[in-house]
Amino acid sequence: MGTITNYTTLLEAIADWVDSPEVEQIADQMVQFVEADLNSRLRCREMIIRARATSSAEYVQLPSDWAEGINLQIIGGSSPMRYVTLDESDIVKKAQNYTATQFYSLMNGAIELVPAPANDVEIEMVYYGKIPALTSVNTTNWLLTKAPDIYLYGALTHAAPFLKNDARIQTFGQIYLARVESLQEEAQKSMHSGSPLIARTRRTFA
Repeated sequence: MGTITNYTTLLEAIADWVDSPEVEQIADQMVQFVEADLNSRLRCREMIIRARATSSAEYVQLPSDWAEGINLQIIGGSSPMRYVTLDESDIVKKAQNYTATQFYSLMNGAIELVPAPANDVEIEMVYYGKIPALTSVNTTNWLLTKAPDIYLYGALTHAAPFLKNDARIQTFGQIYLARVESLQEEAQKSMHSGSPLIARTRRTFA
């Protein structure tokens, strides 16, 4: 069994561990399942992205890799916008107590600016981006480099329906969850240790 260094060697490692033709055929899907699960539960500094976008009336299209917002601010504004639910957004708009945009909400893949600005504005977004998906073209990412075992044990856990009599399934799941928790704890410590926070910067998009 070789070292896991990229997408191909990850798929090979999965096949080596399970020794099942069925699993080998869908190993790529299992990797996708792992990424989907981690995108919902993991929040690391490596996932933090800074980007800018120009609004179209009261809406800004969400970045395709958006997982969770951290900070949104209108360029030139005095303070960050505060997140409100859609119900709260309706209340703010109906009350008409604010003349300048001070809040935002999320709906249908877009950021709603509340209340709507009189003109298009430029928004700076700091957010948690999804883990770059591994493919035959994008063969590695920061997570595979940092924690290849998370990918491996996560994929093996998703192989459970095909390995019904394999006593290792419970162990795979326990190791996977423990490693994810460990990585999350490490991320929280690093973000509060006083070291400078550096966000990856994405190009401006409309």
